[in-house]
Amino acid sequence: MPSPTERPAAAEDRVTDGADVPFFDVDLATARRRRSLKWRRYDGDVIPMWVAEMDFPLAAVISQRLSDMVERSDFGYPPEPTASTTTDFCEAVAGWMSSRYAWEIEPGFVSVAPDTTSVLEMAVDRFSTPGDGIALADPSYPPFLEVIENAGRVPVWIPMELAGDRWRLDSERLERAVTASHVPLFFHCNPHNPTGSVFTVDESREIAEVAERTDLIVVADEVHAGLSYGAPHVPFATVTPTIAARTITASAASKNFNFAGLRCGFGIAGTAHLHATLEGLPVRQRKLASLPGYEATIAAYTGGAGWLDAACRHLKAMRDHAAARLRDIDAALVPAIPEGTYLMWTDWRHLDLDDPYRFVLDTAEVALSNGTSFGPTGRGFLRLNFATSLRILDEALDRIANGVAGR
Repeated sequence: MPSPTERPAAAEDRVTDGADVPFFDVDLATARRRRSLKWRRYDGDVIPMWVAEMDFPLAAVISQRLSDMVERSDFGYPPEPTASTTTDFCEAVAGWMSSRYAWEIEPGFVSVAPDTTSVLEMAVDRFSTPGDGIALADPSYPPFLEVIENAGRVPVWIPMELAGDRWRLDSERLERAVTASHVPLFFHCNPHNPTGSVFTVDESREIAEVAERTDLIVVADEVHAGLSYGAPHVPFATVTPTIAARTITASAASKNFNFAGLRCGFGIAGTAHLHATLEGLPVRQRKLASLPGYEATIAAYTGGAGWLDAACRHLKAMRDHAAARLRDIDAALVPAIPEGTYLMWTDWRHLDLDDPYRFVLDTAEVALSNGTSFGPTGRGFLRLNFATSLRILDEALDRIANGVAGR
């Protein structure tokens, strides 16, 4: 096992994107100077590996764009979400989707929002009524449930299943749940948070066929689309010739390029009708993206591809390293290697701990995400964020190993 100062052979973490310092070799002292939620929630010597935020500096093209904003004191109100004021943003999104995924979208069908959660909120408001069921995978990203319950809708959980060494969603179970009660929407997360599964084209096609048969609108959260380590991501809206007519894609550059605090995302409607319905929400009822997030997204999508490619190479090395070390601690901790995202869904149920989250926090001073917040099946699971440097990752894993050994 490499020491904390050594690199796995596969890690390409000296890509500098034009800078003079390695981008992915972050140390704890540097990281602790940050004021983001990840590094400020826990006191003392706790290493935070919970919220989905990377520890890496921004791509140079984004830093420069933001520096230019500072230079011209350009921090006023953001553009209103209309075609005439967001053309450059929408064209940048369309260009990225075309070059990255061979997905040709209509720039005019892009709706600017602060984040993917806001797109889900807009879809719930426009395509369902209070009391309706909203289908979502179990486990799911916690804000999915918050959106549903805050809107007076009812969560309809579809448990994911471990099939061999990957998590999958049973489309037949989805169809039974949707037909059992009035369910107009399905929140579909791909790559999936928290399990890291990347749905195959066949799996996505099965879900699309269910949507067609049951008159279901699919809100496809694809915010982690750029973080896939095997087969390239395939947008859900493209998996059948007709599924775009019932698909709203929620995404953002912020997750791939690490600027979630700048508050900018977008929705992509598959048709003019879906777009008009989504945009029918009055502007005064909508949350607006920030101007720095708007500018950072344009920079990322027009000049950040090389940085993201390098980040993915580093993340894949960190994923493999974390999985190997955790399995050395206990083979059952990692039931499946994530195919996408920088999140690992770890299983602690067999260790007979009253509260795995508190155990790791108290004995190792490492903060992971508690599985109980991800859905009914999440109890006994913890989500680990491996988007950091090898030295920080190894320090955290050393602590976890010592904590498990001494229990």
